[in-house]
Amino acid sequence: MSASQQDRLSSHFEQSRADVNEYATWIEQQYARPAFQKMQWYYQRQPLLSAFATVFILLGLPPVVIYIGLCLFALTLLLLSALCVVAVVSATIALALGSILLVVLLTNLLLSIFITLSLGAAYLSYKIIIAGYTGGISGARLQLLEFYTAFFSRVQKTNRKFTSPAAGEGKPEGTIDESPSSSPNSTVIVDVDNSESLANIEDRSAEMNLEEQY
Repeated sequence: MSASQQDRLSSHFEQSRADVNEYATWIEQQYARPAFQKMQWYYQRQPLLSAFATVFILLGLPPVVIYIGLCLFALTLLLLSALCVVAVVSATIALALGSILLVVLLTNLLLSIFITLSLGAAYLSYKIIIAGYTGGISGARLQLLEFYTAFFSRVQKTNRKFTSPAAGEGKPEGTIDESPSSSPNSTVIVDVDNSESLANIEDRSAEMNLEEQY
């Protein structure tokens, strides 16, 4: 620390001490000394009453201080209790509203599923009615078989995406084995389930055509 900074700090300290002394002197001259002189005057004029007042003040000061402290403590306790009650009530209201929101969302979920299934059923019914109107019972049956095949083929594809290949199977289903051990004329059947379902559709359509001819 340089000398200029020390001089500045010392001058600031001296100025602060002078201000404090001046303020203390002002309090003494304005309040303390007149009060002491007045007490002396009362004591000289009425010593018994002055002694009684002094004793009463000394004895009454502790209860007054205790009373003020208890009031402040009670006020603080009430404020803390009010804050706790507000927090508990707010949490209860939030949980109640959250449960109501959860019930509403679950209801919306079930309603969405119901509406989606209803729209799908309405669309399927419309397609079947149109097919039955244009092609008769055979057209309606073909429309049902087409929907059945498309739906279950989509389900099978979805299951194949989420299932991993078994141990020892290096290639997914539906590919041609091009390993050196396989002969050039050897082939692998692709999507047996889909080919079987298509064959069943063709057989059923042929049977229905035969029934219409007879």
